[in-house]
Amino acid sequence: MEKQSRSLLFRRYLSFLKPYRIRLGFIVALGLLQFVVPLTVPWMTKVMIDEVLPGKESFWTLHKVVGVLAGVYVAGNLLKFVHQVAISRLGSRMIVDVREQLYRHMQSLSQNYFESRQVGSIVSRVLNDVNGAQNLVGGGVLNLLVDLFLVGFAAIMLFRLDPGLALLSLCLLPLYYLTFTNLNVRIRFAWRSVHQQMERISGILVERLAGMKIVQAFNRESIEADRFHRQAKHHYRYTVKAQLLSNLLGRASQSFQDLGGILVWLAGGTMVLNGAMTLGELIAFQAYLSQLYGPIQRFSEVNVTIQNSLSNVERIFEVFDLQPEVKNRENPLPLPTCRGDVVFENVSFTYVSERPVPKPKGQGDHEIVKPLVPLKRFYWLPPKTAPEPPPIVREEREALFNVSFEAKSGEVIALVGPSGAGKSTIINFIPRFYDPDEGTVYLDGRDLREYDLFAVRSQIALVLQDNILFSGSVYENIAYGNPHADQEQVMEAAKAAHAHDFIMEWDQKYDTVIGERGVRLSGGQKQRIAIARALLKNPRILILDEATSALDAESEYLVTKALEKLMENRTTFIIAHRLATVVRADQILVVDQGTIVERGRHPELLLRNGMYRELYEKQLKAMRPEELAAI
Repeated sequence: MEKQSRSLLFRRYLSFLKPYRIRLGFIVALGLLQFVVPLTVPWMTKVMIDEVLPGKESFWTLHKVVGVLAGVYVAGNLLKFVHQVAISRLGSRMIVDVREQLYRHMQSLSQNYFESRQVGSIVSRVLNDVNGAQNLVGGGVLNLLVDLFLVGFAAIMLFRLDPGLALLSLCLLPLYYLTFTNLNVRIRFAWRSVHQQMERISGILVERLAGMKIVQAFNRESIEADRFHRQAKHHYRYTVKAQLLSNLLGRASQSFQDLGGILVWLAGGTMVLNGAMTLGELIAFQAYLSQLYGPIQRFSEVNVTIQNSLSNVERIFEVFDLQPEVKNRENPLPLPTCRGDVVFENVSFTYVSERPVPKPKGQGDHEIVKPLVPLKRFYWLPPKTAPEPPPIVREEREALFNVSFEAKSGEVIALVGPSGAGKSTIINFIPRFYDPDEGTVYLDGRDLREYDLFAVRSQIALVLQDNILFSGSVYENIAYGNPHADQEQVMEAAKAAHAHDFIMEWDQKYDTVIGERGVRLSGGQKQRIAIARALLKNPRILILDEATSALDAESEYLVTKALEKLMENRTTFIIAHRLATVVRADQILVVDQGTIVERGRHPELLLRNGMYRELYEKQLKAMRPEELAAI
């Protein structure tokens, strides 16, 4: 993503506020009403000192002044309470909206996005960055807008009381400006380093927790603990630096405010002694001066939130600016019915990935973010805070070359060949996880890209080697294939998949919670639930990717029976290393190095003495008796 200026990021983020214009106007109005307290109290203090306490004849009496002050204080507290509640609710609402939009956008991205990033780093964008970005509104920015009005009114009152003293009090503003200009960039870079390191931590943490069985099996607990400690230590250092810079800005602002007060006491006190100003006017002037300096002081605190949040916002829009590589054309065709005829015509494809240039060995840990620093030591004007993007390595790997074949409706097409030959790449074009660089994939005689993407995928079901089951009940996982199915349809799908019997043996039956990724189930049970899910979808095209591998003999027998039921009257694509599972296919495609080197039925391919026969003879030696009997 092209890096954006701070103002552009801010404007883009505030676009999320458009649906809440009325609520935002109400919040701003409440903030303006709060002017009553800071603007009224100094003036009433002047009246008290110069008119009421000396006993001068005036409209104002002690009771009137105290009554006005009491009313102002009560109204001010109520207004502030309602104002803060409204801001917090608006900020919380924005969290929901931004998070939902970000998640929806992520769902539209192509598989390449998810395959090239750690799950933890993606989760960090949705959770941590959205939470941090919310503070741009809920953390005081709207209060800051109100403070800007307060500064303007306070300045007017200062010049009304004494123009010369007002000019003296404003002479410190250039120091404020230079301090903000030079510390802001450092604060934002510091917080950006904090968030980037946290993303690295999240990525590694989720990855290692998901693979904890491997960590423990290889006795790597201490190594992984040291890795986490090293990352957490750098995150701590970056956080401390960011907080130190933020604190430094706050203390500098406070020092300027104190210095301004001292100058006004010195000059104003001299004027009071010489009779050029009353004591009440000096007290009021100091009070209004605090209303001028106060918001500036608060800005130094809010500024930390702004810089921190803008770093989050920047990372959020990095995702929003990514566009899906696979998407609908204008006016895509619906697909109300599907025969399941699939044709590949001269399809070629190259995987393209981009990643940061890795650090040379011995020159740093790639899991530790290099802290960002400004290019210059001192700035007279606010610099651009967008850092230079890291150098990127563009990697290309040619996967397919002029692949052509035809699968007629109801046929079983088997793809065999060595690992990395391109089998999975071929089937990834059918549900349009990728689009070919050259050539065309046809469905029912039309270019697959002409159809609505959702409509195409609604006609396809997948059963994989390691099927993903979600945390929740067995019923929910089967019904995932068709959310509109009733209980009877779910149970019928389970029976057809030979899953109903073992489900009914559990105490909670279909309400049994299976745990994340189905960790409580055996391999065969997971496969049969996945098959039930596919059956419930009732697809016209079925993709089986190593669906029976890594199973024991009994599980494979039951899964195979379930698959035979699933494959009835459907165009089926099978990827399998075990040739015993593909010998009855209508067409076998032998894939090697991205091309189809042989095609035909099992007996034909055996007679050719090519790669298929070579693979077949190698596996004969390793086949179990039941597999040999199936051939």
